[in-house]
Amino acid sequence: MAKITIETVAKRAGVTAATVSYALSGKKKISDEVKQRIYAAVEELNYRPSVTARNLASSKTWTVGLYASPTKNIREDYFFNNILAGILDTLHEKNYQIQLYADYQDEEKTSNQNIHMTQPIDGALIMNPRIHDKYIKDIMQRGIPLVVIGTPEERENCFYVDADITAGYYAAVNYLIKKGHTKILLINGSAEYTQTEKRKAGYILAYEDNGLSFDEQWILNVQMLEEDGYREFKKIAEQITDFTAVVTFNDTIAVGVLRVLREKGISVPHKVAVLSAGNTMITRIHSPSITSLDMGSYDIGMKAAELLLEVIEKKRIQPSHTIIRTHLVEREST
Repeated sequence: MAKITIETVAKRAGVTAATVSYALSGKKKISDEVKQRIYAAVEELNYRPSVTARNLASSKTWTVGLYASPTKNIREDYFFNNILAGILDTLHEKNYQIQLYADYQDEEKTSNQNIHMTQPIDGALIMNPRIHDKYIKDIMQRGIPLVVIGTPEERENCFYVDADITAGYYAAVNYLIKKGHTKILLINGSAEYTQTEKRKAGYILAYEDNGLSFDEQWILNVQMLEEDGYREFKKIAEQITDFTAVVTFNDTIAVGVLRVLREKGISVPHKVAVLSAGNTMITRIHSPSITSLDMGSYDIGMKAAELLLEVIEKKRIQPSHTIIRTHLVEREST
């Protein structure tokens, strides 16, 4: 069987080989009618361009590195899956591949093997930045185009995309206060992540604007796993017994909270209301269904990937950011 080349596709589509190359790489604008002819020829001939040849021709790897959460979190984090879907769909349209790196900083305190990558990349996406983030520092020192998913500590020097977390948590806590709740527990994330302080800021602002006081003991920092949320919330629920609402930093933790309340025979939402963040599939299938703050996870992934490609192509040079609006989705748990 004869080898299918770009010239074969060009002949079938009635265009030049250069036009086929431009259509497949997205480097030049091609009319929709011509692109459809080329795509039809590619499909009919089952043409698969050589990645090596494409990379050599363009001096690019056509690969983006994604620095994600630790693998133990990814197993339970549907929010990550939604962000990843937005990233993949955007990169697919531009014929980019993705190289995934899990965060192993917890396991490797003195060094991080993932930073010393062997796979060349054109740009990097870093999720859920830490305070004093080693990934961000290393990637910037290498001069690799970078977009942070979340708000970095040194935001003036970075491109980043994030949800308006402070506004979201302000709206969530304000919603509960308007329902008559004045003692609301905040099950927040680990203090090492920059987004943790933004949740707390929204929580405090809602109390202040309603002329109410709160106690720092009502705010608990936990890891991302459901079992961690379950265990730590069980402890605080034995120490503080007169709370009437709980806000969590993701949907997975809310499941652990609801498990504790069920074991204690506490009715939801009649005795205690539970509100989470993420609005992932968990919130719809759990019983009771969970009121959740929609953080626009798919849009975050999509916008971050779009921004990174613009940085790679030098269509953006001055550091900038995109903030995604949040909205509350009310369900049975409140």
